[in-house]
Amino acid sequence: MNSRLLRHTDRRFNWAILRMLALLLLSAELLAAQATISAGPLLLHQVRTFYVAAPSDELAVLLKARLEKWDAVEVTSKPKEADAILTYQCQSTVVPAKVVIRRTTAEVSLVDRRFQKLIWKTIKSTSFDGNTLADDIVEQLKKDWEKSANEY
Repeated sequence: MNSRLLRHTDRRFNWAILRMLALLLLSAELLAAQATISAGPLLLHQVRTFYVAAPSDELAVLLKARLEKWDAVEVTSKPKEADAILTYQCQSTVVPAKVVIRRTTAEVSLVDRRFQKLIWKTIKSTSFDGNTLADDIVEQLKKDWEKSANEY
């Protein structure tokens, strides 16, 4: 009778241990999910994949090309694969002077794809071609990205 009691007690003890392990695993998963949810939008230096959501114009092509050359990040062709989405709006004005100058201003924004929150924004202008404007935008992004990493 004692051996039966011991086996029965062992089974109870084993089930108790299994229940405790299951609860521990469940609470660990809940904590991980909570940490992910509470993490909120990405910081600029946490963005590793970009999607350039802009019209297929010259500046979009130039921005993509410059971002693809940057080793720290990747450009994706699908928004769902990106950490953040880069958008811009351009405005061109004609400035009267001795020689007529066309000034292009671009307002560029980087938005966290999951939370739809603004991560980064800049406004750049140039009187030159789109190459200079794209260079200025990506150089500013690189500087701010590195600054964000150093401050973190």
